[in-house]
Amino acid sequence: MNSPYLYVYCLCKDSPSLHDLQIRGIGSEPVLLLSHRGVVVAHSRVAWKAASLRKQAKKVSWITSRVREHEYVVEEIMRNYAILPMKFLTLFRSERSLLNTLDPHLPVLLNYLEHLHDKEEWSLKVYSNKVEGLKYLQESDAYLGRMNHKTPNTPGERYLHMKRMQELVLERFGENLHEMVENVYEMLSHLSEEGKTLNVYGRTVTKSGEEDVVFNGVFLVSKQKFETFREKVKSLKECYRPRGLSFELTGPWPPYNFCPDMEETVSNKVRPLNKSKIELSLRGAKATKQSQM
Repeated sequence: MNSPYLYVYCLCKDSPSLHDLQIRGIGSEPVLLLSHRGVVVAHSRVAWKAASLRKQAKKVSWITSRVREHEYVVEEIMRNYAILPMKFLTLFRSERSLLNTLDPHLPVLLNYLEHLHDKEEWSLKVYSNKVEGLKYLQESDAYLGRMNHKTPNTPGERYLHMKRMQELVLERFGENLHEMVENVYEMLSHLSEEGKTLNVYGRTVTKSGEEDVVFNGVFLVSKQKFETFREKVKSLKECYRPRGLSFELTGPWPPYNFCPDMEETVSNKVRPLNKSKIELSLRGAKATKQSQM
């Protein structure tokens, strides 16, 4: 194999048992373990050329297969070890360029890996069925009930009252929704090491039909506390079901959302592909996972 690149899957703290791992990754190449100052780099050597790689990246079938191979290695290692996962198609020209990139950041990386020990990333999405939510609100909100029982005298007054009631219902619905979402995040944050809110992408199709995504978050949860965390999610799910909310808890995921910011360390790295295309492919692969609830 002539001048192979190093394809990096993840980093983890060195451990004697880790070196017994025998798996294959990208293109069925063996996964190699490079030890360096307390950190292990899980990688494969791939004989790729940048020009041919750009062509392959246009093929959905090729990208899909490589993403699965990448995720397989990451998930196999994270079963027993805290990891810093690398993005799909992280390549280095040589061991020296890889180690030169890592060396200035080793203290941060080791602290991160220590912090992540026995913890997992879990994703939570909360959906709102607006029809069910409005129905519950109109039946249960005492203030709306009092306002709705007012009887204006003239047709014009009745029309204005109806319009005001429509506006008031939507206003109260938005306030209640915001309060519920804040409560979900606050209660689950108390049961996790860290929590983060991610972008909400609007309406989506769920088992219940078309619903709005009103919360999209991730939590770093201790393995010892996960059952308590999951039970709280179930409790919130049952509490808010009558109000039109549904919950989707998935994981554990590689802790991409809790990685230290290493964007400034890529000067020696090969970047032969468009970054946004790769990240989109990786998100697509994650979306195929089944809910754990």
